[in-house]
Amino acid sequence: MKATKANIIRLWFGADTPIRDYQIKMNPALWKACVVVNETFIFPSGAVETGLYRRKDKLAFASTVQQVLLNRVD
Repeated sequence: MKATKANIIRLWFGADTPIRDYQIKMNPALWKACVVVNETFIFPSGAVETGLYRRKDKLAFASTVQQVLLNRVD
């Protein structure tokens, strides 16, 4: 799975399904980056509940995850 914004949004904010579980299992680095970002990320709208996140919140989260993936050292 490529680390595109759309894929990151689907992976992190998507419904908990067997397919999503499989994608998490097959992309541990991407999932780990999402978990790391989620620990300190403040959404631009100030929303604290998942149901209240706006599109721009999700895009900002995905952009931050992409930056973490680019800057990581293996």
